[in-house]
Amino acid sequence: MDCVSGNAARFVAGGRVPEEEDAMTFSQLARRTAALLAFVVTLAATAQTQAPADIEALAVRWTKAYNSHDRAALGALYTNSARLTRRGEPTVAGRVAIEMFWARDFADRDPQTVLTVTHFVSGADMRLVHGNYEVLSRSDDQVLAAGRFAHLWTLEAGGEWRLDRDLWSESFDPYDARATDAASREVQTLADRWARAFNQRDRRTLTALYADDARLMIDGAPTFVGRTDIGDFWAGDLHHRQPLTSLVVTHALPGVDMTLVHGNYYVIDRRDGAMLSLGRFAQIWSHTSGSWQLERDLWQERREGR
Repeated sequence: MDCVSGNAARFVAGGRVPEEEDAMTFSQLARRTAALLAFVVTLAATAQTQAPADIEALAVRWTKAYNSHDRAALGALYTNSARLTRRGEPTVAGRVAIEMFWARDFADRDPQTVLTVTHFVSGADMRLVHGNYEVLSRSDDQVLAAGRFAHLWTLEAGGEWRLDRDLWSESFDPYDARATDAASREVQTLADRWARAFNQRDRRTLTALYADDARLMIDGAPTFVGRTDIGDFWAGDLHHRQPLTSLVVTHALPGVDMTLVHGNYYVIDRRDGAMLSLGRFAQIWSHTSGSWQLERDLWQERREGR
């Protein structure tokens, strides 16, 4: 991969697969490496038991503004084009509308919120902060709500981190790919769409998954902005080595028109199933014009000491 750093180059690869290797399908390789995958999932999940200080600081900024019921301060944390969704509700779009949304929320039994960061994906100018929340009534300490949250922060031109995508799900239920409910099926379908296009070396289909104004962050490299630049990146990546990539979803925050798909990725050699790379990924999909499109896409490789 010539267009990004060496760290990103270790993540993915491509190249024309010889015909004798085409006969070995990804599912066959996945079965052969089942034990390795179990190790990978455990390793990647336990690698994020404690978030670094800069990640925690973003959660603290949001919590401080919310718990002071300062609508202006809370609204100022968001980008002008920010989007917020709570499970089962349409997305709230834009900083002004989001500020009004939280102002109404403050009036409901004097709430205060505790955020506990459990997972993150950190890049040069995008950071996913993901974890659990609990809302308590200040008047009687009654638990008003609890579940999972996901904040996607972006670094703006002035050097300020602002909240770009904000998702809440009032549920602690773990994600289960075997679940039969519609939300779980849809989440798995989104992950499978990306992996299938990548593993088939289908640049056109892979590029078409992204929204026009999508953003892609690969392991700390500067973010690629827009479908065209993202397509060019993957085109170069698809001609480097011969891997197969699998997305193992561990968390999801499904919404009516915005969904987080989050988990572990691993890359194996198509020929022998050897491990090439592993780490965490986070994708935010938006439902517009009758279909789901990928609008925010983050990848962070697992390395020793991180």
